[in-house]
Amino acid sequence: MDKVDKLIVLWNSTRDGEEKAFALLHKELYPCLFSYIVKMIKDEDSANDLLQDLFIKFWQNKLRIGYILNVKAYFYKSARSIVLNHIRSTQLKQSKLDAMPVTEFEFSHEELIIADEFDSELKGVILNTINKLPARQREVIHMHFFQNLEYTEIAEITGIKYQSVVNHIYRAVQVLREASSLSKIYAA
Repeated sequence: MDKVDKLIVLWNSTRDGEEKAFALLHKELYPCLFSYIVKMIKDEDSANDLLQDLFIKFWQNKLRIGYILNVKAYFYKSARSIVLNHIRSTQLKQSKLDAMPVTEFEFSHEELIIADEFDSELKGVILNTINKLPARQREVIHMHFFQNLEYTEIAEITGIKYQSVVNHIYRAVQVLREASSLSKIYAA
């Protein structure tokens, strides 16, 4: 059985609700589709997100899509379509941002001094609150906000799961927001 026939068999099995067949189809087509999308948008994270969305749509609409004569071409055409929609959407958002009027502000010397004092006090409160966090949350917060590491990098470095990194950061940020001293500063 050649590759084209294999893809057709996998798609037909997917239409019948066989998850294993869909997983094999995903394994077979994902790398080449990923490479294709990255070449178009030059952003691996967005390419991965778009491709995952595409496969989810294929699974959800498998019965509506029906029989496909050339599975690989159909997936490529669908990938191209979602990329073009993504590009249009991104360009529309950017054009709306570009169309917004930019107001120029000038701050007096006194306002700048007050802002510096406020920033110093706020930094002190934040650092004090961070030091009260559990060790793991403190480590993850430091890596993310002070070393500018991505969640995946933190997970790899610390050896904890990606979702755990997200949870630690979420909880730590909640603690920072809820810190009574922060609310007093913002109330002033």
